[in-house]
Amino acid sequence: MSRYFPPDDDDLVFFRNAMKDVKRIKQSPTLKKTAAKKKSGLSAPSKFVSKNEKVHKIDKDLLQSLSDPIEQSIAAEDKLFFKRQGPQSKVIKQLIRGEIIRSACLDLHGMTIEQARLAVIHFLSKCREANFRCVQVIHGKGQLSQTGPKLKNHINYWLPQIPWVLAFSSAQAKDGGRGAIYVLLAKSSSFI
Repeated sequence: MSRYFPPDDDDLVFFRNAMKDVKRIKQSPTLKKTAAKKKSGLSAPSKFVSKNEKVHKIDKDLLQSLSDPIEQSIAAEDKLFFKRQGPQSKVIKQLIRGEIIRSACLDLHGMTIEQARLAVIHFLSKCREANFRCVQVIHGKGQLSQTGPKLKNHINYWLPQIPWVLAFSSAQAKDGGRGAIYVLLAKSSSFI
């Protein structure tokens, strides 16, 4: 994986000059019609709303219940791994090798602990609601921090507290290595 180097002032000036005449494109009418058809096609909108309300309630409950690690025990190059009882060993091996297709990805670079907590809970709730099986979370290695990988430590501590997280493992090098994890999620019907 290539390292990220922030753009310097010359790059930013060049980019802004190149983009100065660019205008935002409005949403095409065909997309609006499709979205309207999908909305009108719902047979029971009250069920849809109640499901979203349940997810929102779960978000709030999780936000209040997630505790933080007392000490930073994980180093930048440490591998992360967690598994609940239930998932088959074959599935866990596929997760570790990065062979399960990831349906979504969340990048936490540049976030504070509180922003990351909110983003992770919201992201995982939405992914579970969409019945995604496997997702990826990029937490970084904390190489720019003098105190080590704070987000990595918090992610490692938070995820086992979330009941529909069945397992997680550090990613393969091609997907971010020890700066990212694959997360295996339970089906939403198991918890709603």
